[in-house]
Amino acid sequence: MRTPLAIAVLALGSALIGCAGSGGGGGGGGGGGGKPPGPCQPPAQATISYSTNIQHIWDVSCAVPGCHIGSVPPGGLDLTPGVSYGQLVNVASTQKRKLLRIEPGVPDDSYVVLKIKGVRARISGASMPQGCPGFTPPGAQCLGPDALPAIVQWITECAQNN
Repeated sequence: MRTPLAIAVLALGSALIGCAGSGGGGGGGGGGGGKPPGPCQPPAQATISYSTNIQHIWDVSCAVPGCHIGSVPPGGLDLTPGVSYGQLVNVASTQKRKLLRIEPGVPDDSYVVLKIKGVRARISGASMPQGCPGFTPPGAQCLGPDALPAIVQWITECAQNN
């Protein structure tokens, strides 16, 4: 039997979960205050498209010669179109196996976000893209100001393959 207090707690929890991903993904603080209580629930209308927005970021900054392409890419992570999504979402990082490369709904625990932000306490090796912002890798661009917020928002919206 549910008491009025239990019903109120459930209602509050549901409201907080529903609001967790509604922000603009401003890049700083991150997601919705921790892991969702179950599988990520994508919004009715995604604001970020993997194929249009996120893959473009990989194409210009990561999937370039000497980086995340080819038969033996660094960290075993190939970010070329048609391959990248399957190597990112719900896949354990090769550097920190307890973290997923992309954990749908949880940008603050997604290893790719930690690598881009350069969170030294939680990553191994260099932050990515390597050499940025001071040195642009040959054939690559450093991430623009909208790239990390887009990645965070896409993850917050359950990292859909859309």
